[in-house]
Amino acid sequence: MLRADDFTQLSWTDGPPQIMSVQEKPKESILRLVYGKNTLLFDTQRLRPLSGEWECTLIDGDRRFDCIGHAQASDEFLQAVRFVESGKFFQRVVIEGLKFADDKGQEWQGTCRLEITAWPNRLAFRLESDSDAMLRLRCGQEQSEGKKSCLLPIESLTDRAIVESELPVTRDESLGCHRLALPEKPWSNAQGTYYPEEHLDRIDRWRVTLRNDTDSPTVARLMFTQHGYMPITGFTPMLCDADGTPTGIPVQLSKNWHSRPEKGRLLHDGQWFHGFSMVHLPAKSKREFLFQIVYARYGGICAASHAQLCLVGWGHNQFWDQAAVGSFGESICFEPGRVQRRAFITDVRPLMTLSRKPNSKPWGWADNCGGGDFLMWKNSNGNYQTMTGTRTDYRAHGPCLTDVSYSEESRGGEISARMDVSVPAANDHLRTFVKLRYDVKKPMRWQRLAFMQLGADYYNCVPARSIAVGDRNGLRDEWQPARAADVYDRQAVPLTGDAAWVSVHGVEAAAITEGHANATRGMIVRSWRAVLGGKPAAPHLATFCNEWGKGNHRTAVELAAPPDVKELLPGDFVEAEIEIVVFPADPASYYGPDAALRQALEQSPNSWQLVHREAKGNHFQPTASTGKILHNYPVVVAVDEKQQAAIQIKGGLGHCPVTFTGLTTPNGHCLTVDEKPIAQWQTDWNPATKQWQITCNVPVGENQAKKISLLPAR
Repeated sequence: MLRADDFTQLSWTDGPPQIMSVQEKPKESILRLVYGKNTLLFDTQRLRPLSGEWECTLIDGDRRFDCIGHAQASDEFLQAVRFVESGKFFQRVVIEGLKFADDKGQEWQGTCRLEITAWPNRLAFRLESDSDAMLRLRCGQEQSEGKKSCLLPIESLTDRAIVESELPVTRDESLGCHRLALPEKPWSNAQGTYYPEEHLDRIDRWRVTLRNDTDSPTVARLMFTQHGYMPITGFTPMLCDADGTPTGIPVQLSKNWHSRPEKGRLLHDGQWFHGFSMVHLPAKSKREFLFQIVYARYGGICAASHAQLCLVGWGHNQFWDQAAVGSFGESICFEPGRVQRRAFITDVRPLMTLSRKPNSKPWGWADNCGGGDFLMWKNSNGNYQTMTGTRTDYRAHGPCLTDVSYSEESRGGEISARMDVSVPAANDHLRTFVKLRYDVKKPMRWQRLAFMQLGADYYNCVPARSIAVGDRNGLRDEWQPARAADVYDRQAVPLTGDAAWVSVHGVEAAAITEGHANATRGMIVRSWRAVLGGKPAAPHLATFCNEWGKGNHRTAVELAAPPDVKELLPGDFVEAEIEIVVFPADPASYYGPDAALRQALEQSPNSWQLVHREAKGNHFQPTASTGKILHNYPVVVAVDEKQQAAIQIKGGLGHCPVTFTGLTTPNGHCLTVDEKPIAQWQTDWNPATKQWQITCNVPVGENQAKKISLLPAR
């Protein structure tokens, strides 16, 4: 299986070169690229690694030109440093508009780009130009030259695997992998919907065989590609055994759909899917797989997926993650680095909800109710404090429950942050589970400090006019925040009781602008543990009002410190679990199959009751007759020494994710719900524990009891 160092990671060491509204820029623009046990620090301004010998030159006629940097684009669409793919197994950065000058300072007039690619066991540079100049690259003792293209692999474990498939297979030497091309065939669409209704339960599978005929172990680096016809907004690629059992070997999910022809076409823009995986093969071995893609539904439930979305063709060209439930557009998006709107949580859309556009059809994009953030800190002088080194760890892409972790630190080293986000498959409404861990390293004071925001300062789409707070027992307070600009309406409101919640509702339909959603949102505090100012602290709420143009008022809700805490001290921390929920405010716009949710929407539209219903309905206590309950919701169960577990869940809403951990093998298991076998689950490998886990989605309901068991297969 995979090893602990079978991963790659990409980040800006000092934060992105530009962030909306932030005047202070990092002094340097250094990319940190981790690949396996190695790290490359690359200066994107001087176009060279920070250490070691380096040469990036071209010879045009009898003149030598050395690379001196890259052109600075005035249009964010043409941002020169472009992240194409970024994930667990593969990174590709393209730097466009390279500038070259001779020894007299005269600049070369041609065009040239540098491409940096990395697998866990391979790093390569490639220089490309449309000119006839001779291109040269040298890094340490390795060097290469060529016209049009110059490829320089630096560290590369030879891939000696033989790849056979019913899919066309080609060898891509520049990327150091085998490409497997998925069919480029259009789908039928009888109803003319965004996602074809007749394909809701479609799953595609293709056979892939990997062989190692040599006397030494090797690794197969795989790249699955598709362009043009895939329902691009939501799907999950999976490597399964020949019998269809998920192996737990991840397939990196990178994709794009952006193009703006009016601005021009760019390399790597437009629609594409690139799926990357890596398989270790012992000497003289053979392994058979099914490569499987789950699209809109998995076992009849709208499947969850979390992908890296390339922004080339949109603009800014930096990090962006897109999660979907189903394949009907985005569900919730994240922007590591907060480049475009100074918000980590970006586009958010209610599930299976008709757009406000005329003649909207089901199975398409809902309108946007987005905006939010994790740690937001303005120091005692009122200066926004940038988080740096933001890293992404893709632990599970779906289709039952996604799992992605983000880590970062403040520029001055005052606080470190980790945010784990998971989106479950669902047939009712959008849920997002967030685990927060903040650790204070140096004293911190502030004018504003939010441990989490729903609605961000520069991204808050919905004109909600009411705020309510309560717990699983009901409502504690409801009010209409002030319509003001850049002021707090309320501060340090205690969030007490089990499953304390906040609802943002009372949407003023007449004030919704084009493309934005008639939707309500909420946060549920599923758990909270914190030491602030050197003493235990409970969660508190603040509501911050701002104005987007005259009369266009918005309110952000923030998790805040208690009123008597004025400074955070080294050793302080916050550890919390937050559930974000989103509902359509107009019951008629919901077209999903969940009758209980539809009834709740009709009984209490555009109100706090929907958030309270979720806080109460999924606040349950599962029990285990075999194995051990590790987490109540989503349910996590450790199997016993016989690799078995049996639990019971009473009550609940929608579908509950259940994960069985501690498995010594990914196959040979039988998963049952009420003694009926189910075949749709996901398997994930944990390199740190060297164990597998299996996740499924169990339909639950009020006054119902469900028995879920994991047993050895007969």
